[in-house]
Amino acid sequence: MSDTVVSQVQLFKNHFIAGAVSLSVSYSCMHPLDTIKTRIQANTTSSSLRAVFTRETARSLGKGFFASVVGAAGQGGARFSTYEYCKSHLLPKKGQAASIGQLGVIPATALSAVIGDLASSVVKVPREVVTAKLQTDYYANLSQKPTTGFVIRQTLLEEGPRGLFKGFWAIAARDSPFMVILLVSYENFKALHHRSVKRDLLDRVKRNHPHVVATAALEDIEIDIPTFKSIMFGGVSGFLAGYFTTPMDVLRTRMITNKRVAGIAAPVTVMQTARSMLDKAMETKSTVGKVKRVFGSFFSGAIPRSLWWFGICGIFFPGYESLKSIMDPVSDELKAQRQREQERVLRSLVEQQSI
Repeated sequence: MSDTVVSQVQLFKNHFIAGAVSLSVSYSCMHPLDTIKTRIQANTTSSSLRAVFTRETARSLGKGFFASVVGAAGQGGARFSTYEYCKSHLLPKKGQAASIGQLGVIPATALSAVIGDLASSVVKVPREVVTAKLQTDYYANLSQKPTTGFVIRQTLLEEGPRGLFKGFWAIAARDSPFMVILLVSYENFKALHHRSVKRDLLDRVKRNHPHVVATAALEDIEIDIPTFKSIMFGGVSGFLAGYFTTPMDVLRTRMITNKRVAGIAAPVTVMQTARSMLDKAMETKSTVGKVKRVFGSFFSGAIPRSLWWFGICGIFFPGYESLKSIMDPVSDELKAQRQREQERVLRSLVEQQSI
């Protein structure tokens, strides 16, 4: 096996581990808010928050924790290893012109984000189905206390293997644009930070010694992102992505948690669920009331969901970037090169200031 192949395989493994560990830790920290968001969306009887913030909700904050955290590991690993792999092949190498099949930064990031998300769906969708049922006490009327294993077995008995992938298309329609908004925003925040730091360094060099030749070396220097900025870049990106994709998340929750009532089958497709929600929202006569109820129905739990994603991404990205840097097999060489370039620039500054 060639060195290039070994390097690609090792990088894929490293990105898988970094994505798995970081997303699992993020979900474990933010699980209670996810439970509140899910219970708000699943509540079809009242729009009042008092109907959601009850003692039962408080007792349910930890439900589905194990399924969510373990599933998040597989989901994060599959998603970000695939994302990084695709992006590395779609973007031209530094200093090289784009070849056939390679794209600009935004198209490459967006396409890689969608492919990475689809690759994670085999783990992500069953995780969400099981977690949502545990969080909303879907099997509360049974004598046995529901566990992750019980919910999986019961879902298979009642609905077959397809039951574990219920809401697949609603989740895909939610997460593809979510990942595009999230990763394009995050990569642009990083690029803006890099340009700002490099511009400041170049200005310092030119101001102190306009004839210095070493300024060109600054273009190849990699800039570390401070932890606080990484938290904010990830958090804001997650908040925006979470808010604008809330309607599909509501549809997903309703599809998973809807039950047969009085012999009437529950909506089972995205369109049936959306139509059911629209019909209920249109029951009022006031036009303004209809608009408010439609918005309220499809953006139910939008703020908790957005805050949840702010927390998830604010925790995830600093951890993910740190783990990637630690495990990257060539990171030591790159860091040494970066240090040499920075020392070279600093020496130039000192020499210039002494002239």
